[in-house]
Amino acid sequence: MWLASPLCPSAKVLERHQGTERRNHLLTRSRFLPRKIPRSAKILLKWRKYLVLILTPILLAPLPIAVPSPEARCAYCILLMAVYWVTEVVELAVTALLPLVLFPLLGVLGSKEVSTPYFKDTNVLFLGGLIVANAVEQWNLHKRIALRVLLLVGAQPRSLMLGFMLTTAFLSMWISNTATTAMMVPIVEAVLGEIKNENIKNQLEKNNEAKSLEDLDQIDEAVPQQGSFQLGDMNDDNEKAENKKTVTLQEPEITREKNENDAGFRYKKDERTSAVNLLREEEEIEAAETEYYNKLCKAMMLAVAYAANIGGTATLTGTAPNLVFSGQVNSLYPDSPGFSFASWFGFAFPQMVVLLFVAWIWIQLMFFKINFRKCCHKCFCCCFRRRSQKKDDKSTQAIKQVLVDQYKSLGPMSFAETAVLVHFILLALLWLFRDPKFMKGWAILFEKDYVRDATVAMSIAFSLFVFPSQRPRIFAPDGSMNKPPPGLLNFKEMSKRFPWNIIMLLGSGFALAEACKVSGLSKWVGTQLANLDAIPSYAIVIIVCIMITTFTEVTSNTATATIFLPILASLGEEIHVHPYYLMLPAAISCSFAFMLPVATPPNAIVFAGGHLKVKDMAKVGFGMNILAVTVLVICVNLYGVPMFDLHNFPDWAGTGGGGSINSGNVTLVCRNVTIS
Repeated sequence: MWLASPLCPSAKVLERHQGTERRNHLLTRSRFLPRKIPRSAKILLKWRKYLVLILTPILLAPLPIAVPSPEARCAYCILLMAVYWVTEVVELAVTALLPLVLFPLLGVLGSKEVSTPYFKDTNVLFLGGLIVANAVEQWNLHKRIALRVLLLVGAQPRSLMLGFMLTTAFLSMWISNTATTAMMVPIVEAVLGEIKNENIKNQLEKNNEAKSLEDLDQIDEAVPQQGSFQLGDMNDDNEKAENKKTVTLQEPEITREKNENDAGFRYKKDERTSAVNLLREEEEIEAAETEYYNKLCKAMMLAVAYAANIGGTATLTGTAPNLVFSGQVNSLYPDSPGFSFASWFGFAFPQMVVLLFVAWIWIQLMFFKINFRKCCHKCFCCCFRRRSQKKDDKSTQAIKQVLVDQYKSLGPMSFAETAVLVHFILLALLWLFRDPKFMKGWAILFEKDYVRDATVAMSIAFSLFVFPSQRPRIFAPDGSMNKPPPGLLNFKEMSKRFPWNIIMLLGSGFALAEACKVSGLSKWVGTQLANLDAIPSYAIVIIVCIMITTFTEVTSNTATATIFLPILASLGEEIHVHPYYLMLPAAISCSFAFMLPVATPPNAIVFAGGHLKVKDMAKVGFGMNILAVTVLVICVNLYGVPMFDLHNFPDWAGTGGGGSINSGNVTLVCRNVTIS
């Protein structure tokens, strides 16, 4: 447009101007950047992993040499693994194998003692949960559930975003957040692509309409104005007046009805808009629509990533830090009641629902103008099945059609999908009602503490390997099935997709917790942090959550939980605060990684889509971190305290004596008192 105008400079002038700007830009950069990176620096950058791998144990070696004690040797191993985990010089699972080597060599734990934590009850629970999740993924049951939920919530952008978040969070409760995000992103891309296509179609229609209006203006200029003129033979000057005919022309009024896209325009002959102004308005509308589409893409992608991270906190098997917490509680406090699937779900699920709704509102505030009254009205209509009188626009219908087509492509629900769904529901019910606390569970039918959540998980997992994937037809007259059908799962195929690295990470965390307890490092760390008893307990929780939320942005959430939870347990013992009061919010905070693409796999998956920049994730994620910590702290103090009696120091957490602790952290302790 601009190059074709008469005011456009010549191509040579433009080329000369662009060349000057480029030279000035290069000169400006050369003032601040080195002309050439030294060769030694290039070598160090290429071999930096090996430098960290070799130099870290050497630089940490003075610790066990200067302080020859079990605590120092245990601290040496933990610091070495922490550096390797943060820098990721080797795979996380490979670093997780170091306790099997270092603890026996340094005399911290024997080989037998350090090997046992790698396959504890909690690891078996996680193993069974992953096998069930593998079956759900293999038979595409998760995709069917996702598409069905999206069809129910509607195709409006805000409703669609909420539908994506609800679906992603629900699936992330049962299968890995990585698999959930990887499955949801293509569906989001398909919906966004349909929205873009509809915008292009609408723009073409507007351009054609504008062109027709311009043609009408040109025709109108060629036609005389309203009035009359005479028809006759112009060459016959002597034609009589009575032979002349008079024709009156009425000018048709050219109007364009107002609609939501015209921004109040009304075209008439006496208020005619020029073609240039019309095209300018159309360009502004197109730019606004493009900006809205880009924001919508960013919002949808972040919504899926946030929902995957948040949803995993609702169940004990939803994400690895939850199991690290449960396993370390069982290891450090064998006499404690521990956490079952039902007890964790009772606390974490309401917190997850509240945080998911907060995230939905926050994303809208960051990218769109939100009308709370309109949103509440839509939610009310959705909840009570009221349909708006206004018909869906073309874009909404197209989005619905995309979802319907994808759902139809799955075909009718097969026998295998039904069988997996029954196993899945049975697993959830058995977990919830094994020991629901508010009533006697079915576990009382067996020996006390013999049947746990891991027993249920492995029972369902075993059934998935032997249950037929097709309806058995033993007595079929046509002999169509002479051999038994295969099971729902095949171990060889399942093992190829199984995340064995998570099992290794969990095992290393339990081994570190056991080493800290046996060597006395936990007690020493707690003693050093004893001065924190002057700070109110709720303030300590806030500090801990912020610290862990920041730390998990740059390292694995499993490694973060493994490093910090034993320290927090020791801190709670020393300042006589219930260990759960510090460890529970810390474990959940390990999943609050919203700022960086490298923080968690869901963030990396949505970032790879190309719609987001690092600054977009950091800007929205920073506020999301603050909101998540706020919601978590409120939930812990609102209903977590009465649920787990967190304001009273338990007897099973005493370290040499202890008494009842009230919310003001008043303690009465008697130690080593001798009466002669």
